[in-house]
Amino acid sequence: MTNNTQFKTLLNTWLNQKKPMITPSTHASFTLIAENHLIPHFGKRKIGSITEQDIQSYISYLYESGRLDKSGGLTVKTIRDVILVFRLAMEYAYKERAIPLLNWDLIEYPKELGVKKVVSLSKDQEQALIQCIYMNLNRKTAGILIALFTGVRIGELCGLQMKDISLTDKTISINKTVQRIYDKKKGESYLHIGPPKTKTSARTIPVPSLLMNIIKKFYTENPNHYFLTGKTKPTEPRTYRQFFSRFLKRNRLQKVKFHEIRHTFAVRAIEIPEFDIKSLSEILGHKNVSFTLNVYGSANLQQKVKCMNLLNDLL
Repeated sequence: MTNNTQFKTLLNTWLNQKKPMITPSTHASFTLIAENHLIPHFGKRKIGSITEQDIQSYISYLYESGRLDKSGGLTVKTIRDVILVFRLAMEYAYKERAIPLLNWDLIEYPKELGVKKVVSLSKDQEQALIQCIYMNLNRKTAGILIALFTGVRIGELCGLQMKDISLTDKTISINKTVQRIYDKKKGESYLHIGPPKTKTSARTIPVPSLLMNIIKKFYTENPNHYFLTGKTKPTEPRTYRQFFSRFLKRNRLQKVKFHEIRHTFAVRAIEIPEFDIKSLSEILGHKNVSFTLNVYGSANLQQKVKCMNLLNDLL
């Protein structure tokens, strides 16, 4: 590899070198970014000719008109994801002594417009959902309850097996996730069962005793049975999302995304003063407490009202 190497050659070399070191889903995501965004724009450029100004101009282009359907620009988060792949590939070229190190501190991103609000169910909406689940209790609806009272992600729920459930300790162990991965180069997708999202996503979650009583109803002695199916084959997240959507519609409940069930668990936990943030962070499988606070810290209006009312004594 030299400074005359084409950028698409660098990307493909780097992706092949990186493949054994990252999860299949991350590799697929990096490949998708490379094929959809980076190669069409920089593919034939010699890597030695790419400057910080080129990258800055590319960020402006992505922000204004980077969507593949030509309907506008990408979000700042998506732009950061694209530039991350760009940067990792270029840093690989630097380590191979093909190019000088670029000064990434010079790169600026557009300002985020507003604060992204966490969407969760209200207490009334949550109670209505729980009531409908009790009236239609089966494996799949019990899965909604598990998510509502443990905050597990949908892929983690789909990957939950009987051997991950301890009736004695009243815990569930999250050690895998189910996801469908799209292989851009092959033009096809496949179901992958692998480790959870991050190292901290592998965790053991204590289960409330009433929820454990419901889980027991659908427990089987075969350790390889998946909870949601009662068979040795899992359901995939896309299929379970469709079931969840139909369940809400059938029961005339407000339409929400399944991930908002996880948000609802976190918001309810924050509303309980005795539920400490460190425990919540570990149960959710977050990398640290700061991340949990950044996502959910602004969600607890009720607690803020209580705090502010303490000032009444001064009036």
